[in-house]
Amino acid sequence: MQIGTGSLAFLGTLLGLLVSPWFLIVPAFVGAGLTVAGITGFCGMARILMRAPWNRAVYAQPNWAQTV
Repeated sequence: MQIGTGSLAFLGTLLGLLVSPWFLIVPAFVGAGLTVAGITGFCGMARILMRAPWNRAVYAQPNWAQTV
């Protein structure tokens, strides 16, 4: 989560400075999301990443590790 939000904030700020000020909406949105997550305890980005195919239990550990 920290890598994802930090990357979005950095990239949005960089694009806002170099390309167009409209890109500053990205870090503002990320900051608002972090504020809501801190206040409510609900993080929508974490929920989305939790459902990603590479975060499934099948990939987490081999079958033999479950029996030990």
